[in-house]
Amino acid sequence: MLIAPEKELTKKYRFSHLMVLEHVEQLEKEEELLSQKKEKLMDAEQQLWVRISNALHYKIQRNKELKEEVELLGRKCEELTEILNRLIISEP
Repeated sequence: MLIAPEKELTKKYRFSHLMVLEHVEQLEKEEELLSQKKEKLMDAEQQLWVRISNALHYKIQRNKELKEEVELLGRKCEELTEILNRLIISEP
């Protein structure tokens, strides 16, 4: 039995329509997955920036403390050197 050309076109259209719908669904799923990945990566990026900021703050604070310690030790050494020099000079 021969199929009329109009019915053949209708079948092709339905088949094509279903393929388009399947493709659209696939694209929507992929978009959802990509959006989820993007969200996770953005969260990870934010967490990394917080950690970097904290590490920098720690290093800056530590360097400040070390500078203060070095200055204090330098002054102590100068004072001890003066005391030693006085003792050496005052020796007979």
